[in-house]
Amino acid sequence: MFGRRVPPNVVFLLSLLLAVLSGVAAFRYARAENWLPALLWAAVAVWFLVDAARASGWRKKP
Repeated sequence: MFGRRVPPNVVFLLSLLLAVLSGVAAFRYARAENWLPALLWAAVAVWFLVDAARASGWRKKP
């Protein structure tokens, strides 16, 4: 945004944090046997995990 890129380590950490939070939400919905929200939150968690994996690949290798 505005011509600046977010550093890959920030994208990685935020994606990982959001994946964990989404996974916790999916787990809680699954424990309550609310399957549709559990599946939706699980899909969001996987989305953020894939994003974190891609962001880790953007880091410069020494």
